[in-house]
Amino acid sequence: MKALPFKERIGQQRELLHTTPEQLLARVEASHYGPKSKQILRDHVNYESTGSVGFALFECPPAIVRGENATVFDADGKSYVDMLAGFSVSNIGHCNPDVRKAISDQAEKLIHYFDMPNEPRERLAKRLVDLVPGHGDRRVAFGVTGSDSIELAVKLARWYTGAPTILSAYGAYHGTSHGTMGMTAKGGMWGYFYPVGPHDTAQGKIPFSYPYRSALGASPETDAEACVAYVRRLMRGKESPFGDGRGVSNVAAIVMEPMQGSAGYIIPGDGYLAGLRELCDEFGILLIFDEIQTGMGRSGRMWASEHEGVVPDLMVTSKGLASGIPISALIGPSEILSSWGVGAHVATFAATPLAAAAANATLDVYERDNIVGRAAEMGDYFLDGLRGLQEKHPLLGWIDARGLFVGLELVLDRKTKEPAPEATTFVLNQCVRDGLIFEKGGYYYNRMQLIPPLTIEKEQIDEAVRILDKAFGDAEREFNIRF
Repeated sequence: MKALPFKERIGQQRELLHTTPEQLLARVEASHYGPKSKQILRDHVNYESTGSVGFALFECPPAIVRGENATVFDADGKSYVDMLAGFSVSNIGHCNPDVRKAISDQAEKLIHYFDMPNEPRERLAKRLVDLVPGHGDRRVAFGVTGSDSIELAVKLARWYTGAPTILSAYGAYHGTSHGTMGMTAKGGMWGYFYPVGPHDTAQGKIPFSYPYRSALGASPETDAEACVAYVRRLMRGKESPFGDGRGVSNVAAIVMEPMQGSAGYIIPGDGYLAGLRELCDEFGILLIFDEIQTGMGRSGRMWASEHEGVVPDLMVTSKGLASGIPISALIGPSEILSSWGVGAHVATFAATPLAAAAANATLDVYERDNIVGRAAEMGDYFLDGLRGLQEKHPLLGWIDARGLFVGLELVLDRKTKEPAPEATTFVLNQCVRDGLIFEKGGYYYNRMQLIPPLTIEKEQIDEAVRILDKAFGDAEREFNIRF
């Protein structure tokens, strides 16, 4: 078959990716939502870019107008058990009263004064350096979003090491700004924006340990070891762009999610992070952990990397840090973060007094209410219910769970592991109708990411399990899935 000319191929690709406002409005009108929600959704379609994310996550997204702890309500008053939490942002529940008060009190004093020192900001900086794993003097560089701080980490790594190359994993999500796009190998973004500049200039990809579907054909027990060995061969091999047989490396850093978030909430095999740490030490590479989704207690530890006892050179946090007010932080050794001069980084809205006050109040709640320990306890409780569903439903092929970091993989057949993307969409749509919100993802769009607030109650977990039980059963009948 003769290949199409490049311009025609690009035209076909753009047509495939294009979604018209008329198509989105049809999805609104066909949805189960009430009249108030539908009007908000019509306004969204009529006035916002068709590229916004809501209709990518759902056939038709809910119009959420209010939240209380782990429950959210749409414009027509329908309640939902929230297992999205703003993508691990509302970790201490929606509209936490302590955070609300801190925002209100700070708003009466000073909301913003550029990227300048202020009292809440410096109080937060002192807390963060003590919160991350490791020893020795630490420093913080503040940003606004997760992408912002990932870019900052990359710039710092290149400055400090003098090396150009950044390695990240297949399936990774580190942001969608121009500077992070090359590192974000999921979400269909390359289909829109390739060639991606940062990807084509000193960027490389390495495999992430995925025990259920090893990229290297390894067993679940040996996948982590195989992935690290593969990277080591790249560093040693003379054909590799990352190093050569003399041990010379042009790699500044490996940027890694300790557990992959947007790729479907995938937990790597035991030893993967430790193996990367050893490899980085061997070749003089900085190890940067992106704890934007996995951190802040999500996994039942404050930082997901603590499960393997691995200390990175640099760590990035954001999302749940200020319970919904934008702020991010890059944290690392003083030696690295004091290696450049004043004015090396700047952001108009980095760690504003308002955002820093919200972050301090959030950390106060973590300390007072033992949020991390509670996440571990509720995670164990949730996992028991999910294992019960796995015994009952052949559709549920695999469970990844640490604390309240929970990913489920749906398959048509347990033996062949054939992905079930259509059944996953069916389950999601039914769950939203029945009052449970989460996101689907995965390398094959067949994974469910269950991300509740860490303050969720057992009764809400029970309700979620009940809704999932019904949806799985209906999907198995619809798609003829059997043991």
